[in-house]
Amino acid sequence: MHKTRLIVGCGYVGERVADRWKKQGDRVLAVTRSAVRASSFERRGWEPFIWDWLDPRSHLPDTLPNLDTLLVAVSHAPVQGVPAESTHRMGLDRLRSSVAENARDARWIYLSTTGVFAALQDGSWVDESSPVGPTRPGSIAALAGEKWMEQHITSAHRVVLRPAGIYGPQRIPRWEAIRDRTPLRVDPESYLNLIHVDDLASVIDVVANALETGSLYCVSDGRSPTRREYYETISKWMGLPSPIFDPDAERQSRSEGNKRVNPAKLLREMPIQFNYPSYREGLQSLLTELMS
Repeated sequence: MHKTRLIVGCGYVGERVADRWKKQGDRVLAVTRSAVRASSFERRGWEPFIWDWLDPRSHLPDTLPNLDTLLVAVSHAPVQGVPAESTHRMGLDRLRSSVAENARDARWIYLSTTGVFAALQDGSWVDESSPVGPTRPGSIAALAGEKWMEQHITSAHRVVLRPAGIYGPQRIPRWEAIRDRTPLRVDPESYLNLIHVDDLASVIDVVANALETGSLYCVSDGRSPTRREYYETISKWMGLPSPIFDPDAERQSRSEGNKRVNPAKLLREMPIQFNYPSYREGLQSLLTELMS
């Protein structure tokens, strides 16, 4: 049976999910703040809505259909004049009031981030039970969004996903710095946690369609290379000199935390099989495309 899906924040991740659902024959409603992007969505067969969830002058139509899935993939970037802990809570409040009658049985999927975890220094593994304690504005906004979900959406109807660093086409972390011989302001021995955007889209699709799910999952490929391993792989495969690390930046990088993200719960409870099970498979396809 085809389903009706609403995507709020139809950007780098949301567009890929929309494509999947459209190909499945689902009805896709895509929210954006941009009229230009709305026109692009319409050409792709999605139903666009121009709406800013923080602007009280902006409204979703009263004629929304009943929803099976509601994906919230809004950026966690700071909003001028709005405290970080309020941006997503305010937006989610307005969203709920706008779709209340149409989302009684919908599954809400909220994209958070692994940035919500407390800053560990020793490279320990973290999972859904690990302490949280974000310090950056975007991660503070994400944790506030998670708490809103816990307070307002029943566990049977909500899934919070905490993706690791999202990479994919047009988004290869720091490869330009390696090409341009720019010193990297990171601790080379700290860990990098990654998930390919196509694998994240697949996870979203799986949890949207599952009969039963947990209410919180970490989403990472679970391989967590050191930054030295990751950047040296890029330089080697592109035929470039080894990356340069700024030694003065290592102390600052350590203060921001060093952890590895464990996706065991997701892989145990959901029928997930990653197309890119580590950064090596993901980078190989992306760098081949870059150099072609």
